Amino acid sequence: MLNYHFDKKLITTRELLKELSISVSKLDYWKTNWRKAGNDCWDMGLRLIGNTALWDPIVFLDWLSKHKLKNLPKDQRDKNLLLFVARNSSEKK
Repeated sequence: MLNYHFDKKLITTRELLKELSISVSKLDYWKTNWRKAGNDCWDMGLRLIGNTALWDPIVFLDWLSKHKLKNLPKDQRDKNLLLFVARNSSEKK
């Protein structure tokens, strides 16, 4: 079972990638495609403060579950992952 734990509201890109085991090239690819589609990286959880890029991990998990999760659950056990991500992310209104 996945166990995400963020002890800060905003984290660096390095921390985000380490926690989620995502490569920097994959994240850059996602950001590029997201911007090409006319979207803002703010919706992914990217927060630019001065010249520092920080991430809201809850918003990023929500974005990840909505836009990148492709393996839909086939039985009750698989739904636990979707429920976990949903519980630890917030709906942006």
